[in-house]
Amino acid sequence: MRLLNHRGLAASAGEAWHTSKDEGRPRLRCVASVCLVVTILSGFLCIHIFGERPHFTSLILISVDTLRADHLGCYGYRALSTPHIDAMREGATQFLNVESQVPLTLPSHASLLTSTYPFSNGVADNGDVLAQGAVTVASLLRSRGYRTAAFIGGFPLDRRFGLDQGFELYDSPFNLTSQQEALQLDLKRPAAEVTLAARRWLQENSDSPFFLFLHLYDLHKPYSLSPETLARFRDREYDGALGNVDATLGDFWEFLISKGLVDKSLIVFLSDHGESLGEHGERTHGYFIYESTLRVPLIIHWPRGAGHFLSRVDFPTGLTDVAPTILQFLGIPAPREFEGRSLLDILEGRTPPAPRDVYSESLYAHYHYGCAALRSLRLGNYKYISAPQPELYDLSTDPAEKVNLYARMNSLDTTCRERLEKLRKGFVSDGSHAQQSAVGPDVARALRSLGYVAATATRATDADTGPDPKTRVDDYLKTEEAVTLSFAAQLPRSVELLTSVLAQDPSLIDSRNLLAMFEQKLGRPADAAENFRKVLERDPSNLLAHYNLGVEYFELHRLDDAAREFQATLTVGLPRGAAVEQLTQPAEEMLGKTWLEKKDMARARNQYRQLLTLFPQDFAAHYNLGWIASEEKNWAEATRELRAALDIEPKNASAHNALGTICLQQGNLTEAGLEFGEAIKLDPNFARAHYDLGLTLAKMSKRNEATREFKTALKLDPKFLPAQRALDEVQRGE
Repeated sequence: MRLLNHRGLAASAGEAWHTSKDEGRPRLRCVASVCLVVTILSGFLCIHIFGERPHFTSLILISVDTLRADHLGCYGYRALSTPHIDAMREGATQFLNVESQVPLTLPSHASLLTSTYPFSNGVADNGDVLAQGAVTVASLLRSRGYRTAAFIGGFPLDRRFGLDQGFELYDSPFNLTSQQEALQLDLKRPAAEVTLAARRWLQENSDSPFFLFLHLYDLHKPYSLSPETLARFRDREYDGALGNVDATLGDFWEFLISKGLVDKSLIVFLSDHGESLGEHGERTHGYFIYESTLRVPLIIHWPRGAGHFLSRVDFPTGLTDVAPTILQFLGIPAPREFEGRSLLDILEGRTPPAPRDVYSESLYAHYHYGCAALRSLRLGNYKYISAPQPELYDLSTDPAEKVNLYARMNSLDTTCRERLEKLRKGFVSDGSHAQQSAVGPDVARALRSLGYVAATATRATDADTGPDPKTRVDDYLKTEEAVTLSFAAQLPRSVELLTSVLAQDPSLIDSRNLLAMFEQKLGRPADAAENFRKVLERDPSNLLAHYNLGVEYFELHRLDDAAREFQATLTVGLPRGAAVEQLTQPAEEMLGKTWLEKKDMARARNQYRQLLTLFPQDFAAHYNLGWIASEEKNWAEATRELRAALDIEPKNASAHNALGTICLQQGNLTEAGLEFGEAIKLDPNFARAHYDLGLTLAKMSKRNEATREFKTALKLDPKFLPAQRALDEVQRGE
């Protein structure tokens, strides 16, 4: 029987007043990139000054992650046709100047769904966790009887990060484990797969009020394009991916039309953030807060007969205003927790648009590169960026933000700075929604594979201290390249780049953590352990470093040191609860395995039982408790624990083989043969299972079959001496 090995490794407003007369749904194939479809309770009527709302209104929210507004035809792009998204403008309101509150997937969606700023909700970086009890659009609508479902295309919105609150169904099938490296393309689902799952749900649930959230992740690197698309969009892979998304959403829109849902639903199309594509020296997003990553599309398609709304608006607004606007349209009061403002009165022409302050931020460079935080305020056409080297742009004449007016317009700079600080102070929360987390090894790998450095460092330092991110962009680009190279099996080059970054600034905790993890993969345990120790010298509470240092000590057979590091992980992490369970659970498992290696069966048993009180569905705990019981020949307990393990992972070949071994020890040859056969079916290259099946067949006097299994075991593992001895014996007829 094999022990389970958990090997760990271990981001002034212009105005357009064109009026839509609601001439009916578009006849072209349209696409929605973030469609919010809200469903009012059956029989509920919302009477408004402009008439009667449809009494059966559902909400479909379709978010196309990483979509730049200026790469859509309806926003003026000419290098690519996006006819299906463009067609959504008919019977809709198109917003021309919408800002994301933070150019990162999880924080932006958290702000969208809670209508709160990241400094209020505590979700400032990918890997943070939205605290339980947060008021979300989904929780509000579900409390009013809506069916709620979300279909997620990318790992950063996995349920473990807290956005599942309020959803009856949250379809995010990203099952990561600590035993294996997460592949980049395993962390995203193609748009066609996500929309198919959503369509199946709608087939069963669209006859009652519903809220559907559809998240598409195809525009986020790495792209998954056919050879034909790659050939057509050489050096323009982003546009190639966008063309595929447009076509998929066109099919989805036609499905909505066929179900009559376009006429009865409120559909909101948007993105969470854009993509820099090389502008300002940034290849992707998150590091800076220029318009290439902040400006996003927003199209609200109104149900038939909903009234008269502006067809285009160009005054600046933010994603935090989307949820209040939806709720007012549905006649649902916005909760006091919401920090955005409804735009409905403006869209109906009852209130003239007025300049409003639009706030955005990014703390990514602060958390991961020791820089000062970046914060911006959009006031009409002007945009102020608060940084050690402040920036001020007139977006009406300089949309690419190339000419910094800060030195020329000190009075406006002062006004913007004061308004920015006033806005932040006005929404400072009591911290009840803040649940920042150091992420576990599988989450860290997953975020890293998507180009993010996972949040691990302490956040006690003042966010406004440190150098300007503009001065450290080279370190960011080198680290980004190192991550990319690591997934292209070029780890030595990754190590070289990170070493050069740390030579410039040895204090960069996350860069050193990355270096140590890459050294792990290269089989350099001593080097990796030394770098993890250096991380802990600067940040003694760094859970990821404690855990990975424990893993390195385990590999070096420094078992007392390994136990100390796993215990440190638990001491720091357990009080933080579910926010860091992706780290504390494998630490519990590895601590139990450490006691087993020390042959301290009593402590190992106690450790695994303690683990099961925290995580009753932990496979490793049940499996290894079964192993301990089998060593003590307590066959009943061993069988019970292994069957519990198989209830959790029915297709685990090792567990089936272990159960077969117990059956064999008890003389239950038929059952043993079935379990060994199942193990081989699941893993045909499992040499031990072939050997064990051979022993069983030999005891059943089936020598020919036993010979075949022993030979197979030796073919798979020529050094498997017990199989050779068993083969010799059966061939001698003993």
